[in-house]
Amino acid sequence: MLTQNDKNSTEASPDISALRIDRTKPAPKAGAFAMRILAVIAVVVFVQLIVRPGLSKIAELTTPLVEVARVAVRNPSTRASLSGIASNGYVVARTRAALSADAPGRLVEMNVVEGSVVKRGDVVARLYYAEHAAGLSRAEAGLELSEAALARSQIGFSMSETAVVRADSELRGAQAGREAAIATERLATAELERAQELVEQGVERVQVRDRAEQEFAAATAERDRADAGVESAMATVSESLGLVTSAEAAVREAAARKKVAEAEVESAMATLEKTYVRAPFDGVVIQKEAEVGEVVSPNSQGGRARGSVVTMVDLSTLEVQAEVPETSMSAVKLGGVAQVFLDAWPSEVYEVRVDRIWPVADRQKATIEVRAAFLKPDARLRPEMGLRIVFLDESGGMDTGANTEPLITVPESAVVERDGVLGVFLIKEDRVSFLEIRCGDGPPGMRAVQEGLSGGEEIVLRPMDDLSDGDEVRTS
Repeated sequence: MLTQNDKNSTEASPDISALRIDRTKPAPKAGAFAMRILAVIAVVVFVQLIVRPGLSKIAELTTPLVEVARVAVRNPSTRASLSGIASNGYVVARTRAALSADAPGRLVEMNVVEGSVVKRGDVVARLYYAEHAAGLSRAEAGLELSEAALARSQIGFSMSETAVVRADSELRGAQAGREAAIATERLATAELERAQELVEQGVERVQVRDRAEQEFAAATAERDRADAGVESAMATVSESLGLVTSAEAAVREAAARKKVAEAEVESAMATLEKTYVRAPFDGVVIQKEAEVGEVVSPNSQGGRARGSVVTMVDLSTLEVQAEVPETSMSAVKLGGVAQVFLDAWPSEVYEVRVDRIWPVADRQKATIEVRAAFLKPDARLRPEMGLRIVFLDESGGMDTGANTEPLITVPESAVVERDGVLGVFLIKEDRVSFLEIRCGDGPPGMRAVQEGLSGGEEIVLRPMDDLSDGDEVRTS
């Protein structure tokens, strides 16, 4: 009798009878299986080696072979050149300078690199200057000495002039004293004569005459002393005048020595200034041609010395330089307008005006150099940039709006007419589709597409007369 657990176990056991091998049926033979594999391989080889090449050959015989070209997108200069004479050229600076030192020397300081913006007078570089700086200090010291000597001589001259004034004053005093002594002597003489007469007449005593004689002698002595004082004062004046002359000469000599010292200072400053390489105008450094430690020379011809330190240009003087063939010069007029297309930005147009035409031609190139000024320059302009300049017709009109769009061109052989409609065959996934276009004049051998194409499409060159929209083609 089964228990509850046995019943559950029986109900949960799976039925595996279907997995048993029926050994009553005969097993397939190994040879038959191998034959099937070989048959499959034979079919695959037949398809790969015979059927597929045959189909490809049939397709080649039934599918036409065509040449393919890609629709070109040209820059606006090509469009502009259709209505004017075009020439290649460059952006150049009218003001350009290769800076060098005024004297040979070793470079000890470089203050700029390529692209540095400098102002007029800025120190770009400097040569070895210690020796010249010492020479300037020596000259300045000599100037100070000469100025001190001049001041001393001027003081001496002033003192000599004061001595002359004092001597002249003493001379006048001595002359006044002599006049007083002369007057006293005259009075004593008169008194003596009167006393002698009175004594002779017996009116006065002898003592009166003796006293008059004594006073006369004293007056005479005083006059003699006054004469000596005048002579001494005159000698002093003469000596003072000589000192003034000598002091004046000393002042002139000191002043001359000061001028010499000033000239020596200026010479030393000029020599020191030669060690500076300064910017001659406002501009930008475009090339650095020497480094610190190198020897530079203003007239370097060979050897190890550099001839220049840096090259700089004034970006405000940028202009167009073009060499126009002699056969095209009839389109170039002084003051005429032109359009410029930079190689860096071919889709942008710049307006220029012919500023100068060279008076001589290049015999070897058969060209004449033309310079044109930018009417509206911008920061994108750089010296030595390549460009294409188009000289417009004599009407002077500058229709920049019509010439700034890219020019889309296709070969003339790709343009065909189907049912009175002009177009080209586009290739997409080995099939062609006819596309209507509107054309205009283009460069030689090309047609300018005004509508229908945007550029970059693949089209059929020289399509067959029976080629139709939707046909399958092969490309070469």
